[in-house]
Amino acid sequence: MTENIESTAVVTAQDLNREDLFPIREVSRLTGVNPVTLRAWERRYGLLVPHRTPSGHRLYSMHDINRVKAVMSWIERGVAVSKVASIIDRQVLPPVQQVSTNSVEGPAGNTFALWQSKLIEAVNNFDTHELDRLYGQLHASFPLSVVFQDIILPVWNEFHNATEPKARSGQWRFLDAFLRGRLFQRTGFLKTGQPNVVLVGLHEGVAEIELLLAALFINAAGADVTLVPALASISELSVVAERSECAVLVLYGAVALGNDLLLKHLPRLEQQLDCPVAVVGPLCEVQPEALTKAGLHLVGLADDGLTLSIRSLLAGHLDS
Repeated sequence: MTENIESTAVVTAQDLNREDLFPIREVSRLTGVNPVTLRAWERRYGLLVPHRTPSGHRLYSMHDINRVKAVMSWIERGVAVSKVASIIDRQVLPPVQQVSTNSVEGPAGNTFALWQSKLIEAVNNFDTHELDRLYGQLHASFPLSVVFQDIILPVWNEFHNATEPKARSGQWRFLDAFLRGRLFQRTGFLKTGQPNVVLVGLHEGVAEIELLLAALFINAAGADVTLVPALASISELSVVAERSECAVLVLYGAVALGNDLLLKHLPRLEQQLDCPVAVVGPLCEVQPEALTKAGLHLVGLADDGLTLSIRSLLAGHLDS
């Protein structure tokens, strides 16, 4: 049966949780992925589960659109489309929930959504004082991982992945600058006697907020963090590690690495240094076997697991 992508079949807001829904042609326009590919991702890999009108036409939510963008991001990093679902089902950030700001009662999901709504309002109003107040309250109310993974980053992604980027780019830049400033302020506070962990962006294009968030979780392990956004060449890594007297060298990566780097340069680096070399970021999911074979420690994404892994590596290194 030929699909009519311009179907106007009515789907009630109550049935679909009051979501804005988009036909497949509009999703294609917003994401750059053609309708044939979108259907293939649904049928072959289960990457998408669109809503259906009574007549069978596909309708996609904003969560679906963000999922398409996440799929494209992983494919661009070198992950086969057949492997993407298992990755993003564990790691893609949940969509911001729209709830009333009049109630603070209810399960954790509703509580997070309430905070998200307040953050969105402050960002839309470019209200630095209110944003700062909310930021402080969040840190006083929740663990670090909850503050960022469950509340702040979904809002950051909501603005970053806006369907009308020109209309909301100002808000995203405002929020991004605010968060980078607060994270840098916190991770830049050094304590005498703490071990030094060097965090390096392994390639160009790593978002600064990703590095700063990783630095925050490393700092929570009881370490000072020396942050190097990106290096011109892999040969600089050994120089940075030796001169900084680092206890652990952490490489942040988000895209697939070439064979020359994986098979020659990184194994050589691991052999040259007296400290452990770890990898953090999406790269851990992209090429885990090759990285492990190179002698590197995989510590996953920037969350509580990173803090625990760094503590373990520091203990092993400092006890030797």
